[in-house]
Amino acid sequence: MPAFNSEERQLLHDSVQGFFQSQYNFEHFRKLSDPAHADGFDRAAWTEYANLGWLGVALPENAGGTAAGMTELGIIMAAAGSALALEPFLATVVLGASAIEFAGTPAQQSLLSDIGTGSYTLAFCHTEPDAGFARGYVNTIARVTDSGFSLSGEKSFALHAQAADALIVSARIGDADGPLALFVVPASASGITRKTAATLDNRRGASVTLTDVNVDGISRLGSTDQDQTATVDRILDRAVMAVCAEAAGAMETVTQQTVDYLTTREQFGQPLAKFQVLQHRLVDMNISSESARAATHAALIALDESAADAQTKVWRAKVQMARSARYVGGQAIQLHGGMGMTDELAIGHYYKRLTLCETMFGDAQWYLKQLANADGSESS
Repeated sequence: MPAFNSEERQLLHDSVQGFFQSQYNFEHFRKLSDPAHADGFDRAAWTEYANLGWLGVALPENAGGTAAGMTELGIIMAAAGSALALEPFLATVVLGASAIEFAGTPAQQSLLSDIGTGSYTLAFCHTEPDAGFARGYVNTIARVTDSGFSLSGEKSFALHAQAADALIVSARIGDADGPLALFVVPASASGITRKTAATLDNRRGASVTLTDVNVDGISRLGSTDQDQTATVDRILDRAVMAVCAEAAGAMETVTQQTVDYLTTREQFGQPLAKFQVLQHRLVDMNISSESARAATHAALIALDESAADAQTKVWRAKVQMARSARYVGGQAIQLHGGMGMTDELAIGHYYKRLTLCETMFGDAQWYLKQLANADGSESS
């Protein structure tokens, strides 16, 4: 897969950072996250992302994309994290597009073009109640019918499922022991019930119940009965790295905002930043943030190069990110004092975003267990 060179990556970085700094301030975030807002994200901004080429940055060239890689997606996710962006980039461009690209036939991959233009959004409905973080736990059943399949089951909260045009649904063919398959299901299909909710950081999504949802045969991604468990694993590793990059961007902003606060806030006639003990804590925040960024960068490169140890690096990056997110976010709140958790101050919202990133697709403890399994089997 061709990737951007260093100059092109810098141009992409400057483009996304410039956009968010000029057009996506904290007040805009608060307006979008208001429960009264219809979508919970900025559809005009989503269209602008498409016009700027961000939605197609990692899509194949035959889908109108630039065929870059996870490193380029990471640049965009880091900028989104720094601005607390609420648009469905993770759900559509990382999870949904990856499912179609990895599992779909050439004909099914034509859907990728609509993702790149911003006219088609997706949600990845895989996790189920009682699954914990286990990736292979799927009890949703796809019963074979004369016209295709009938899907029944329950899916736990999925980001942006409340507003997606279609749902990528995992299900087992025939019965609970059948091969795992992925289906593209129109969100408006009869038999789908979506229960909308907001996450801790004000992003929206929905839990999904499927009751005898009839889909035709071409809704199943792929042309054979091949089990897609390995594909789901690959999709989720991509999502983990997107979240790590998002958290890296958020931590950088959190650290800078804390420096700015301590520089302007005075006590005993001098700025708080003059106190040595607080300087040490700022240094520790920066070191922790940089450790997560470095681990994330290494894992993104490994994925792009299809390195033999890519998954190990992904899981190690998630462990480091989870630890750093908890430390940096917690220190920022403490150094801002009680006002740090008020709704009017941005730092509390960054803390919530980092808390969600810490546990999304598995927390540090879960990934440590996976790394500890010498035989490579998955822990629940």
